[in-house]
This record gives sequence, C-alpha cells and structure tokens, in this order.
Amino acid sequence: MSSMLELFHAAPSYYSMVARLALAEAGIPSISRLLDIHIAKQQLSPAYRRLNPNMTVPTLRGPDLLLTDSAQILAYAAMHAVSPWADADPARQAGISVAVAGHYAISIETLTFSKLLASQPWFKTVLVHMISGINRSLERDERRFPDQEPMLRAKQEQNRQRLAVFRDRPAPEVLREQRAKVAAYLAGLPPIVAGGWLFGSRISSADVVVAVLCSRLAMAGELPLLQRPDLQGWWQRVQQRPAFSQADLWTRFQRRRFLQALLEARRTPINP
Repeated sequence: MSSMLELFHAAPSYYSMVARLALAEAGIPSISRLLDIHIAKQQLSPAYRRLNPNMTVPTLRGPDLLLTDSAQILAYAAMHAVSPWADADPARQAGISVAVAGHYAISIETLTFSKLLASQPWFKTVLVHMISGINRSLERDERRFPDQEPMLRAKQEQNRQRLAVFRDRPAPEVLREQRAKVAAYLAGLPPIVAGGWLFGSRISSADVVVAVLCSRLAMAGELPLLQRPDLQGWWQRVQQRPAFSQADLWTRFQRRRFLQALLEARRTPINP
C-alpha cells in the first residue's frame, strides 16, 4: 500500500467530483486511482468490494485511513485543510451542516436519468436491462463469495429501488419533482455578500458540494434552476478558483476524457 493517500474515483462520477474538489480546496495531495464504473464495472469486483463494501466511488485510502463515501472525505478535508475553512468556525458549523445534508438529500442520479428518459423514452429498456444484469451478476457472486453475501444482497436491494423509480413512474413526473427539490434547495441557501462565499469570507464544505451540484446542473442543461443573482455571481467565482480545474469538474460531457479515463482505469491496482 502506498504511504500517500490514494483516491479511488471515476472521472465523470458526481460524488468522485465532490471528493476531488474537497481534497483540492483543502490542499491535501493524493494519488489518483481511476476506476471504470461504466464498462468494466470495477467497483463491483471482489477486490474492490473488500475495500469498499458499498461498491461505490469514491474511496480514500491511506496507511491508517479508509473513507468509503464522499461525505466522509468531505469532512476529512474540512478538518485537515491547510488553510482553515469556515467549517472551523463554531458559529457557522450548524448552518454548514444543514446545507451539506440538504445537498446529500438530493438524488443526482434520479435527476439526470429522469431527464434522459423524459427525452429518450426508449432508453428505459436499456436502463432496466443494465440494472437487472448487474443484479444477476451479484446473485452469482453470492455463491462464489459467501463471505460477501450481506453486502451483495444490500446492493441488489438498492438496485431494485432504483429500478422502481425509473421503470414504474413516468419520467416527466419524476423530473418535475427533482427539479422542484433542487430549486428549493438552491433558493434556501444563505444570501451571499458580494465577493464572499456561502458562509462568510472563507470557503466551506457547503461551497464544495454546491459547486459540484452546479457543475452537474450545467452538464445536464439544468443550470437555469440557479436563479438567484448572488448565487450566479458565486458560481462564476467558483469556476475561477485553481481547485476547480485541478479537481476536473465536468460542466459538459467530455468524450475524449471519458475514453482516456477508461484506458487509465485498466492500470489501476486494487489491493484491499
């Protein structure tokens, strides 16, 4: 195992972007370990399951550290930032926690896929086939890896819940619901003083997650949900920060970058 922190992530993955931006803003170096979560589905491999039983990205690993979701990595970055974030101010911690929790209550996957299905109804068959195929593979692995049975069954149940949303409800209805949730969340963020950040003169965990949310809204063509002028100015400033480009945040789909990442992922060692 490397003596440095290793970040297992996927280039276009939303929650991987949260982890990358958090570490970049905190000034915490890490070794990039890209995974192919789309074609090879390395996140479902037995080796990665031992590293992260959730079978998701990101994962941050160090000699005495193992964090298996972006919220944990975000909290770690806030605690160990080279220059203290607003999270270090006791008077602001409660508000930041509410903003971060509100972000994680939004289902980015549901918003993204419901928009796709609303415009391309034929894709529902592809999506159902893909998720059902993953579950069949996980069922087979139950027999091969009995020690991993609980995590495999938990993942199958999670996939069945995803199927229920995308298969059993009209996509336009789901999309309207998700848009309303995102719009309400953004409208409820604190007012921003000119030139400042969400919670004062220093960035915070809330700035990190909202920046990634806006990046995904831009990529999905949903940035008009960002209606407040102060937030629009904040978004423009966020994009100018060095950490924004360092973290490889996607505001549009990058076909070449996507293919390069898949090739790089083939060389990623996964040693639990």
